[in-house]
Amino acid sequence: MAAAHAPNTVGEPSVRAYRLHQPRRALLAAAELLLAIALAVLAVWLWRTGVVTDTLPAPAGQEPREVSRYLGNRLALSAGSGCLAGVLLLDAIRQWILGTRVDSGIEPEYGPVAPGRPN
Repeated sequence: MAAAHAPNTVGEPSVRAYRLHQPRRALLAAAELLLAIALAVLAVWLWRTGVVTDTLPAPAGQEPREVSRYLGNRLALSAGSGCLAGVLLLDAIRQWILGTRVDSGIEPEYGPVAPGRPN
């Protein structure tokens, strides 16, 4: 069983106050944004190279035929890279908000544990 948390006194900072504003999260958000952009560029490149057009020779008097081939491994990697870029973009937004949010300075009245709830 976990130890009970004592309620905060008037001058003591709450446990949550230290978790809100962390500037290193903004740096992490910038790194995730750059990685998401790189993955999006990779996804576009993989998609374009995943469709190959071949020209078949034609018999005399006819025009040559063009055949399109789809390379499934590249198209699947393209879709995966795009999805991962989207998830990283969402997490970068979340990290940016957590890194730049300013603490309101208001301490909770009862500390980290709400009154009436078991510890």
